[in-house]
Parts: sequence; C-alpha cells; structure tokens
Amino acid sequence: MLISFKTTMKTHTTKNLFGKFPTKIRTPTLGLVSLFALGGCGDLFEPTISEICESHSEICLDLSLDARCRAERAEIIRLRYYNQDSKDDAYKYPLLLNFEEYLTCVEEVQHIEHIKRKGKEATRLKGVITAQREIKRLSRETKDSLDPYLSYYHWTRFNDKDAFHRFERYAASNRVTDPALLVSLASVQIKTDLKRTTETLYRALSLYTDSDDIDVSVFYSLASIGMDIDNYRRAYVWYGVAEAFDERLDETQRVQLGQQHALPTEILDAIIDEVVSSLKSATFDANALKLDKL
Repeated sequence: MLISFKTTMKTHTTKNLFGKFPTKIRTPTLGLVSLFALGGCGDLFEPTISEICESHSEICLDLSLDARCRAERAEIIRLRYYNQDSKDDAYKYPLLLNFEEYLTCVEEVQHIEHIKRKGKEATRLKGVITAQREIKRLSRETKDSLDPYLSYYHWTRFNDKDAFHRFERYAASNRVTDPALLVSLASVQIKTDLKRTTETLYRALSLYTDSDDIDVSVFYSLASIGMDIDNYRRAYVWYGVAEAFDERLDETQRVQLGQQHALPTEILDAIIDEVVSSLKSATFDANALKLDKL
C-alpha cells in the first residue's frame, strides 16, 4: 500500500497506489454496533449475553457455545437481540462484518484437538456452518440495498458494479462520514479521474477526528497525484505532510524536488505547517487552506 519514494522523482505510479487496499473496514462497525445497542435498550443497563440467551434461546442456539470466539459471538447475539423487529437493513452491515470475524475465529480453532473434550469439535463445526449460512443469507437479502454501508460491502466483497455506483452517488452527496470508506472509494477513482480522487481524499481528511487514525497512504497518494499532473508545489507540500506523520520518510525527496524545480520552499514549508496543524487539531479544510491554489 505504501509508496516508496526511493525511486526517481517523476514516476507515474498513481493508478496502482491502492492495488492492495484492504476492503475489510472495521472502523465504522463499532460505532454502528454501539448505536444499535443504545437505540434498542431503554435503560442504562444492558442485559448480559447469558440473560439474552436465557430469554431468547433462538438467538444463540446456532452458534458455538464453548469459551472460544466469545467476543465475536457476543457481538452477533447483541445485534440480533436489539434488531429482532427491525425493518431497516442498516444493522445487517455490522452483522455481516461480525459474522466474518466469527467465521475466521471458529475456523482457526475448529481443528484444535481437545483430548478430554472431543465434543468441542462438533459445536465449533456448528459455528462454521452457521456463519457461512448467515453470510450467504444476509448477502442475498441485501444485494440491492440502498444503504451506503451495504452498497460498500457488496462492492468490496463481490465487485458488484451496481453497488459501487450506488455507493459512489451517496459519497458524492457528502453524506459519507467514515473517512476509511472514502479512501477506499478513491482507490477506484484514482484509475480514471485524478481531480475527483483529490476531492475525495480531501473530504476524507476533513472527517478524521483523531490524527493518529489517519491513513498515511492518503498523503503519499496526494503527493504522487501532484507529480503525475506536474504540480510540483502540491507534491512538495504533501511530501512534507507525509514526513510529519510517517517517521520512515525522510526529507531527501522533498528537498530535491524543491531544488530541482526552484520551488518557493519557505512559503510551501509554511503551508505544510498549516496543513499538519489542521490535521492534528481535526480542523482540516482544503478550501480554507486554499490548497486548490497550489
């Protein structure tokens, strides 16, 4: 994912920047799970998993019940419990992600041999079968969903072009609030439209609330876009921002770029400081910073 800047300055690598971009985004899931949990619980104290399974055994019986994969199983049980009567598809996105996590876990431990407790193998196999069945069922049910997260899911899991276009239209309305999803969208846009890619990445940067969470590949990509369109001032700025957030990157490339193209480095260094400051304070605004003037 990360771009090496140890090569020549003028390289057209932009279209391959996101070739291995991870499609499994966990960032929004916890927030969604919490939202559904809080929305479905009328008091301050949620029932425990044991209490849920005691009063609603049908929610739990098809899952493996041994001590392994407990956290993954609990997330599924809570999502099922709080959305028993939901007519909205939204909760199915975190449910799908949690079933994927659960499937990975039960598959990993399924073949662990228990000398004294052979029955554990059977209950884990039940968990595998349930997870596979539920992922297929939920995927089938949500194939044409207008929910942006589910559209994103079908695009990234099944390369569903219709789902991608639904998600892209939603993102264009500036209603996507998860920067990771926008970075993923940029991974497709970068193949055909560098201007839209830049706009999408600027929007993503404006959504981060903690600078420690920023995907540093965004900086590399913006720098490389600058190189590809021969905008060396822009490339210089984003090289500098990348240096501030990734200690593995030294200043050599940026300094050479400034010298090679006689750039106004004092002015650009001041812009770098402004951009870094805005990112660290979660106030990044490309328009306010006049980055389009670079």
